[in-house]
Amino acid sequence: MRASLVALALACLLLAADRSAATADTAPDPQQQKAVIDQIRAQLGSNLADAMAAQQQLQQSLQDNAAQQQILQGKINEVAAKIADLDVQIADARRREALLAERIDAERAQLRQLSRAIYVAPGSVLVVLAEAQSLSDLLTRISDLNVAGARATEIKASLARDLDELQKERQREEAARAEQVIQRDLLNSELAQLQALKAQEESAVAQLQDKIAETQYELARLNTQSAQLAQAVTDMLQQQQDAIISAAMQAVWSQVQLWEQSNNVGQIPTSSGHSTRYRFIWPEPQAQISQAFGPSTFWFEPAYGKYPHFHTGIDLVEPFGSPVYAADDGVVALVGSSSSGYGNYVVIAHSGGLDTLYGHLSTALVKVGQAVTQGTPVGLEGSSGNSTGAHLHFELRINQVPVNPAPYLPPGAPSAFRG
Repeated sequence: MRASLVALALACLLLAADRSAATADTAPDPQQQKAVIDQIRAQLGSNLADAMAAQQQLQQSLQDNAAQQQILQGKINEVAAKIADLDVQIADARRREALLAERIDAERAQLRQLSRAIYVAPGSVLVVLAEAQSLSDLLTRISDLNVAGARATEIKASLARDLDELQKERQREEAARAEQVIQRDLLNSELAQLQALKAQEESAVAQLQDKIAETQYELARLNTQSAQLAQAVTDMLQQQQDAIISAAMQAVWSQVQLWEQSNNVGQIPTSSGHSTRYRFIWPEPQAQISQAFGPSTFWFEPAYGKYPHFHTGIDLVEPFGSPVYAADDGVVALVGSSSSGYGNYVVIAHSGGLDTLYGHLSTALVKVGQAVTQGTPVGLEGSSGNSTGAHLHFELRINQVPVNPAPYLPPGAPSAFRG
């Protein structure tokens, strides 16, 4: 694809030379004009196909987003039902506490009345004992009084224990409710993020649709254009190509974000053969670096941040079909393909919010959700997507932000060194 764009640019330079000659009363070559127009038509058709492919990828991401929102809404509804049920249980516990507290107060009042009666009229107790008909009767009456007093004390203690247990039960239910509220808030936050992501993707789809309409319009009126407009059309093509590639790349990371919101990678145990000195190993140990990370002078690299052209990874070159290895332990978050951007790619999620992407593969060797250890073959080198020849695009992102992978790799040129 890059080769065709370069050819188009060269053709337009030739046209520019022709235009200079034309100003000197030299007529442009009709055959050359036709060749350039045909080249523009072919590039417009290629851009149209790329834009539609990127739009299709974004539509798939939107479908995944909608499915994830539905799952989250179901979880939110379940949590809301649990909170409502706990509210009922807490209200019932408080009601039972109030009733039990009333009983305890009543028992205390009766004990106070009995104590007051004994204090005010102690003779009444003596009368009860004096009316005993025999020693046995006297002992029975004394025993009855002791049993009555002990029973009152036991009832009071039992009621107090019941109240304490009720209060502990209510506190457990309130703690459970607080946990459910936290869970609900987390789910609502996750849902809000999905909704924001959906809005971004819908905006990207709309922008791509505008690009498709513009491209279709240019295709329709090419036959009525003069070759003198070729340079303007070429500039437009370059901008469209940048937008299409950027949209395709962003669609990939949007899908990774969706996957990670549903799959908590957490802390991945370090595998037995993992490097003890470096976080990553070189994904292609015998490769040559063909392009480094960072701002680029290549016009075919898409814009990023404040830079008009930016390379978000490093490019490694080995023979076509060479194995590509996982740089670190992780879980496969995404395996996909697009006609522009990364082509055939694999994304692996690692501990600490790190994600690595392996692009332009000829084929992937892993599946989504598969756990991989450092050095696991994840694909074979190819030249798919926005590529001029066989190479691997190796990209590192931390919390969705592209980062230079070099500090995480063994220093120097690519090698099999692990350390």
